[in-house]
This record gives sequence, structure tokens and C-alpha cells, in this order.
Amino acid sequence: MSGQVPREALRGDARLRAAEVLTRTEADGAFAAAALDAAIARTPSLGARDRGLATELVYGALRTLPVLDAELARFAKNGARSIEALDPWSRNVLRVAVYQVLALDRIPPSAAVDAAVDALKRWRSKGLAGFANAVLRRIAGERPDPLPADQRVRLALRAIPVAVRVRIGSLLGQEAVESVLRAALERSAVSSVRVNPLRIDRSALMERLQRERAGAVISLGKKSELALSIEHAGDLSYTSAWKEGLFDIQEEGAQVVALMAGAKPGMAVLDLCAGRGGKSAVLATQMEGRGTLHAVDQHPAKLETLRANLARLGLSEHLALGTFAVDLTIGDGDLAAAAPPDGYDVVMVDAPCSGLGTLAHRPDLMLRLRDASAWKELTAIQTAVLERAVRWVRPGGVLLYAVCTLTAEEGDAPVEALLAKRPGWAAAHERTVLRPDVDGTDGFVIHRIVRAGAGAA
Repeated sequence: MSGQVPREALRGDARLRAAEVLTRTEADGAFAAAALDAAIARTPSLGARDRGLATELVYGALRTLPVLDAELARFAKNGARSIEALDPWSRNVLRVAVYQVLALDRIPPSAAVDAAVDALKRWRSKGLAGFANAVLRRIAGERPDPLPADQRVRLALRAIPVAVRVRIGSLLGQEAVESVLRAALERSAVSSVRVNPLRIDRSALMERLQRERAGAVISLGKKSELALSIEHAGDLSYTSAWKEGLFDIQEEGAQVVALMAGAKPGMAVLDLCAGRGGKSAVLATQMEGRGTLHAVDQHPAKLETLRANLARLGLSEHLALGTFAVDLTIGDGDLAAAAPPDGYDVVMVDAPCSGLGTLAHRPDLMLRLRDASAWKELTAIQTAVLERAVRWVRPGGVLLYAVCTLTAEEGDAPVEALLAKRPGWAAAHERTVLRPDVDGTDGFVIHRIVRAGAGAA
């Protein structure tokens, strides 16, 4: 069956759904969150508990893949070659089992091993099932009892490559790296929402969500005046409060980035690299739904989501909203004709980046950063987008550059290079770093630059 996922194996089984998602992520380059959502949607028989287990297995395994593979290789006859020789689905069935054994104290190791062995016996071969049984039981035999309370974080820390630690250290200093990474990983159970102040205040929203999610732990955000931090609430997009447009789901640090723009009613604002529009919605909120907001992204489907979300929040009725599907590394596309002749009051660049500040929410990041060329490609994109963005800022206007990572080469170098070529362009320049261990948010580097008057270079 090669790497094919046996579809008949997937009905109602959280472990095998997780193995399927891991296989799609590894073999097809799929994004884990989207692949997981699709897999769960195809399995309506999965209850809330099993959906939660599938999510934990996918995210946890992705955060710890190098550790899981090393454990499997340690007890295989031919070491890593034995694991690499397996077809992707079989390898991921084993990874799911090892993750349960090493990280989850609520699942008996024997149950995790038996599930993997039975699946491989049924849909692969008795020989492979025997191999799995021997390797997995030896791993289970060394499992500490009880598991440390922070075992999942410990495993994830072991899996982070030295090169990533060095890059983070280039910005924050090597002595801060462990603290930052640990705090980022410990935030995986926390989600944030942003109140829509045009429809409800933050205290009232807290009370409303507490009624709809009785078991949730809700507190005020610390860095954004619009944020609530929430744990144990499930998928909040199913609440009536979300459907009524009373809030948006957005990480608190991302809220801070957009709030730093200082957009006001009546302004002309440009959001480059807008994605699905979380930060666009913050800008529109600051503008109280009045003014001109242009949003640019390479992917038309994301811009459709942006429009729908602004409409749900009641922000687009009186807003001159324009969306433009443009690859900014190539040109300006239709934006060139639509832009105000004298430029924008605010231009925000939420640049594509390595995303190391978002480890809590994006467990497949390490898979995408293994190749050194990926870093070069990202910095090239950041430079190209910034060079286009600077042309759209009117005198006295604001250029806001942000990356959700904590590396000097992405957070500072592109801005330094831009301003070095334009002496006198900046009348004011404010740099902000958000850290998981200090600020309780995702990690960001943010530059807010005010352009000098019309006579500047």
C-alpha cells in the first residue's frame, strides 16, 4: 500500500485520524491545522473528547518529531534507517504511539502500543506489527512513572534544533533562549479573543462567554485593552456571541501589533500581507468603520474570508474597503490604480516570516524550516515587500513593520537596510519586542516608523 492511508481505518478512531494528518503534513506539505480540521470534519462520529485527543496527538507529535524518531531508532535493529524505510503512514502510526507513551499520563502505555500494533497488523503486515510491538514495548518499559508535570514541554524543547536557538539568541541573547522557548510552548493551551467594542464592552463579553462556556477560565488580557485570555473553552467560533460579531479570535500579541498603528476614523489605511484579516479588523475597529481600508494578499481565498469577517463584525458597511490579490514580490497589481495619489496615513506590513514566536500554535514550523534556503527566501520576501510598502506612506504617515518571530535577521535587518538607504526618511522610529516569557504573548518584533515631512529624502 506504499504511503497510502487506509481509508477504512479512519472511521471514528482519533489515533488513526492523527496518523493520517501527520502523513499529509509530512508527505504532501499540508498545513497541520487545515489538515486536522478537514480530517475531523470528515469524521462526525468523533466526539468532543476524541477530537481533543486527535488534536493533542497531531500537535504534540509535530512538536517532538525528532525526539520520537530518535526513540524509535534507538530500539530498531538498523537504527534510523529502519524508521526511514517505513512508508509514511506506518511511520506516523508509530510516532502517534510513541508520543502517547512518552507524553500522556492519562493513556496507559499498553493501550497506545496495542492500538498501533493492531492497526499495522490489519492494514500492513504481521511482520511490521511484530516489529512495532517489540520496539514500542521497549520504549514503554523505560517510561518514567509518574511522568513529570511538564513532560510535553520538555520533549518539545529537546526537539528544537540548535540553529533555531542560535537565531533567537541573535536577537535576545543566548541566556534568554530557554526561557522564551519554554514560555512559548507552555502557552499552547491558552487562546485569546478580541472584543468588538463597537458592539459590546470587554466586561460584558467576559460574562457572556462565561455563560456560554461554563467551564472556561477567562481573564483580561494584559497587553491589549481589547483582549480576553481563555482556557478550556473549546472552539469559540461555535458560540452565539461569535456569530453575533461580538468578538474575534486573535492572539493577544497580534492585537498589540495592529493597535500600534494608531489608525483613526477617516484615515486611508493599507494592510499589506493581510492574510485572513485579523489585523485588518483591528485597523477597521480603530477607524470605527469609517475611512478607506485597502487589504492586500497573494491568496484570493484569504481575502474573501477577510471580507466576510469584517461584515460579521459590522465593520464594513460604511468603510471604503478594497481587497487586492497581489504578489508583492513581483508588482503592485490593481493596487497601483486604487491607491490614494498622495499615499496612505498608515501602511502595515505583517511580513511572512519563520514564525518562531508562534510555536504554541504552529507545531509544523520546524518541518518548514529544516532547509537553510527557507530562511533566505523569507528574508528576500521581507525586503521586497518593505521596499514596496515604503512608497505608499504619505509624509507624516506611519509605516508599521512586524514579524511574529524573534530573530535579528527578520525582525531588525530589513528595517535597518531600508532606512540606511533613505537618510532623513524617518521622523520617529519606535521598536518593540514582545516575548512569551515577559509579556505572555506570542513573540513579535515591531517597528513603528513615522515618515518625515514632504521635504525629506
